[in-house]
Amino acid sequence: MEPATDRPVAILAFSGAIRPHDVYELEDNLAALANKGTFKVIADLGRVQHLSSSALGVLARFSELCRTNNGELRLVVAEAGVLNLLQVTMLDKVFEIYASLEEAEEDF
Repeated sequence: MEPATDRPVAILAFSGAIRPHDVYELEDNLAALANKGTFKVIADLGRVQHLSSSALGVLARFSELCRTNNGELRLVVAEAGVLNLLQVTMLDKVFEIYASLEEAEEDF
């Protein structure tokens, strides 16, 4: 995970798999953004092949925190399996999902 906070929109880039033991690092990164008052965030999951349910929970809670603070958490999803997981869990209704980072940045 790599936060980029020098932009009006913070970007967290991920790759590989986000497994249950990775959730602590994810929570730390999101807490750091919240502590800075950064609530316009893009989670770039474009290179993620697996996303644990605990990571989904963390992202969903942070998304709600963003909305409460007039922001938004957007997801970039390229992997069909990750997109399917979001659809099956109906989290595609919670998150704005984009096919590319550029598309996600455009609307902010």
